[in-house]
Amino acid sequence: MIQLWSAIAVALLTVVIGPLLSGEVSGRMFKRITAHAELRENLTGNEAALQELDALLVTELATLRSREQHRLTRKLNGGTVAALILVAGVGGGVVYGLVAIAVALTNSLLAVAIVLYVVAAAVGLLTVCLAAVGVGTLYEPSKSPEERAAARAERAARRKG
Repeated sequence: MIQLWSAIAVALLTVVIGPLLSGEVSGRMFKRITAHAELRENLTGNEAALQELDALLVTELATLRSREQHRLTRKLNGGTVAALILVAGVGGGVVYGLVAIAVALTNSLLAVAIVLYVVAAAVGLLTVCLAAVGVGTLYEPSKSPEERAAARAERAARRKG
């Protein structure tokens, strides 16, 4: 039973955390732009289609640029990271404890052991759901250049005064 939970946890963490750790430009947008660029190379003689495809590529590249610019300027939210570690540790500990007690009770009190397995599964799912929600807020929202300049000016004023 523990091996099953371990396999599920590793699979979920790979799906949730894996994309965050891969620092490469990828995804559907990149693949779509690549496909449109290859399509453009194959279109010859149809100026109207080329103009439409060029306009589409410009829009897609602007969107990709803004996404990557946001990704490069974002900062990790330390409080969220700490909360994720705490939730994972507490949730994993509770699940481990419940499963250990259930294993010990399996031979004598089977009904209680089954209830503990169900509670352990519920706690495990709740922990995974809380972690998934936390991963969505792992980074602080990036500030606009005006907000960054105002923050710098405020810090400089505090240092002087």
